[in-house]
Amino acid sequence: MSTAMRLAYITSVATLAACASARPAPAPVVDPRVSREPVQQVAPPARREPVRVVELRNEASTRVTFRIVLQGGSADDPTGKEGLTRLVARLMVEGGTQALSFEQLTRRLFPMSAEIHYQIDRDQTVITGEAHRDHVTVFYPLLRDVLLAPRFADEDFRRVKTQSLADLRLDLRGSSDETLGKELLQSIVYPGHPYGHPPVGTERGLEGISLDDVRAHYRRLFCTARITVGLAGGYPTALVDTVRGDLEALPAQCADAAPAPAVERPHGMHVVIVDKPASSSTAISLGAPLAITRRDDDFAAVQFATSYLGLHRQSVGVLYQTIREARGLNYGDYAYAEHFEQENGTRFPRPNVLRRQQYTSVWIRPVPSRAAHFALRAAVRALDRTVREGVSQDDLTRVRGFLDGYVGLYTQTEAARLGYAIDDALTGNAEGTWATRTRAAWAALTPDAVRAAAQRNLTAQDLWVAIIAPNAQELAQAIGSNAPSPITYDTPKPAEVMAEDAQIAAYPLPVRPEDVRVVPLAEVFR
Repeated sequence: MSTAMRLAYITSVATLAACASARPAPAPVVDPRVSREPVQQVAPPARREPVRVVELRNEASTRVTFRIVLQGGSADDPTGKEGLTRLVARLMVEGGTQALSFEQLTRRLFPMSAEIHYQIDRDQTVITGEAHRDHVTVFYPLLRDVLLAPRFADEDFRRVKTQSLADLRLDLRGSSDETLGKELLQSIVYPGHPYGHPPVGTERGLEGISLDDVRAHYRRLFCTARITVGLAGGYPTALVDTVRGDLEALPAQCADAAPAPAVERPHGMHVVIVDKPASSSTAISLGAPLAITRRDDDFAAVQFATSYLGLHRQSVGVLYQTIREARGLNYGDYAYAEHFEQENGTRFPRPNVLRRQQYTSVWIRPVPSRAAHFALRAAVRALDRTVREGVSQDDLTRVRGFLDGYVGLYTQTEAARLGYAIDDALTGNAEGTWATRTRAAWAALTPDAVRAAAQRNLTAQDLWVAIIAPNAQELAQAIGSNAPSPITYDTPKPAEVMAEDAQIAAYPLPVRPEDVRVVPLAEVFR
């Protein structure tokens, strides 16, 4: 593009932003080489609700952050098309627009140091954009077209579908035992449920998806009733009306969310072990459905109990002190009161992964295979003691003091603050921020309140366990028979550790031989 053409383009875009309240944004330029279905004409309803917008304007900020949260995720994948929602989102972001190929779009974004990304969970899909405030009038139309005029070209579809199959076969199955174990846990916690497959999908699901499926699913999911827009940073005030007006090109209503049927706890412990001979260690995840979410009164106390048991990537938890610190078996052991995704580049939870239903989980990061049975026992024993005994006053004071400062770190960036503000809007919490409300709830806790909430909502007796192991048959036999699991160390341990080891090694797990099964790696998410 020549300098004159570039200046003309920038000037026209700036004029668009300034005049957005007077006239709608022009339609994007259409590339005649892109195969598209005719736009379905939808009669507007008698009364249309405006697009929900959450604002965190900061005139001092040099960046502008967009966060478009869609109430729809992999739980909306049609049966037999598992992975379709993620494929739609990825193709929107990595397939270009009707005006620009993906390569051309990337070339436009690069000089501005601007970014467009996607993330997807079971009930929410997020498309984010970020640019310097000086470039926002050039950047926003690109983001708009990603949302409203995705290219959906055949060559991009084939590329992204191939990459998605590789994500499943090579990355999920092949390279990350931890991630595979966490996804396997969710599949057994939610059997026959819309949450029961990972966002990336299944092999059969991905193989069965066509480009027509992608186009139809985009129309099924993207409507103003499902969308919340977040804006943060130093954006011009007129931009809010521009975004609202542009998104009204979408239908007001679309398909209802897939129902989320009730999920029950198992009776006793049920164990699924994936046989992965190439693994050098064993990853263990365990958990159970949770009948509450952060909207409920008990949630703060349950979250405190799981943080006491094992806060993500922190050493304050009982699990960390027992399995890693005292015995050096792995690099971390953690517990969660709701689904947890780590924000890239941090150790903090990612916002905008809200779910209609939740589960509790314990992650035992990979341990030497010889110690897997022992580590499982140690984790279940610690969970059982937390549920039965709760926390002491000293531990309550200690952990609360740490958490009170730590949760403030969750929102260090404008993007994170915007994400949590959107979560607050979607959960109906208008008073204060999530962090301030949570601190206030923790401040009111007593040991009795923590124990009572834990006993109402947590369990160490009725659990699902997902294990990725190289010695699957041997481990299944040991777990199913409740055989003792003594452990040895390369270096001497203190007498108190050895004494506790004897108790852990004989701790009875609530499992029967018939409730332990081994699954070949190739069959997982097939």
